[in-house]
Amino acid sequence: MAKNQLKKCLWILDTIYRTGGISYKDLSARWEMEHGKDGIGKLSNSSFREYIHMIEDMFDINIDCISSNGYKYCITSEHDLDGRNARSRLLKAFAVNNILSSNSVLEGRVIYEEIPSGEKHLLPILDAMRMNREIEVVYASFNRQDPRTYRVEPYAVKVHHRRWYLLARYSGSGDFRHLALDRMKEVMMLDTTFTIDPGFDVDAYYDGAYGVLTGMEDEYDIEDVRIKVYNDFHRVEYLRTLPLHRSQKEVETSSEYAVFAYRLRPTDDFLNAVLALGGDAEVLDPTWFREYVAEELKRMLGRYY
Repeated sequence: MAKNQLKKCLWILDTIYRTGGISYKDLSARWEMEHGKDGIGKLSNSSFREYIHMIEDMFDINIDCISSNGYKYCITSEHDLDGRNARSRLLKAFAVNNILSSNSVLEGRVIYEEIPSGEKHLLPILDAMRMNREIEVVYASFNRQDPRTYRVEPYAVKVHHRRWYLLARYSGSGDFRHLALDRMKEVMMLDTTFTIDPGFDVDAYYDGAYGVLTGMEDEYDIEDVRIKVYNDFHRVEYLRTLPLHRSQKEVETSSEYAVFAYRLRPTDDFLNAVLALGGDAEVLDPTWFREYVAEELKRMLGRYY
């Protein structure tokens, strides 16, 4: 699918989603108002129906025209877009970018963090995922001087700390690995198709993971971690509105601090997230992780003295 077509599909889907349902007439008027200056022209009825079919095929979302609701087009899928699934998160990330890039009136008024090389490689990867096609990736790892070429099955994509990652399975061994999109030099879709493992569950795969450090079951158990966060600089409020991890629960509250509980594998990426809280946070347990954080703080302090 061409990049332009994907943006049009996302604009239509996002408009239907945000309005809760909209008629073709009203949607066409919005289209002309937002895209008239771009030379795209009017949204014909035939083009609109074609985009609807593309959306249904690409995102597995049902969109129907409800005559009893003023002939409005509504999302009628049983699994709507308010869940935690990857489709929902990906759509919302794309929708925001799509709104910003297609509205000239917002130019110079909205500042947001870009994801390095995200869209450049993400679109062809999504196309390959949609068609269950293998891809060939020329990859420049930080650990190697020369780029290497990998043939993989694209299973899932995930964004973490301003980087897109591809969860890929090697065609030969069946092993999984994360490939950062900003380290990809080339991505080419192959003619070879693959079958997704019917037992694969993306949420189960990332269960207990803080970011993209997975497959470490032998080194780290899923543990209950408690962190005491002091509210000197409103850090508690920040964590309440933007949790450190999806498992976060507030288990103790006072005017001076709050204790947050997490259930995950305390890998090094989570350690870095805790250290980023600075002096506003104190790990209570498990003991080994508290000591691990303390040792890392001593090492950091040694850089300055």
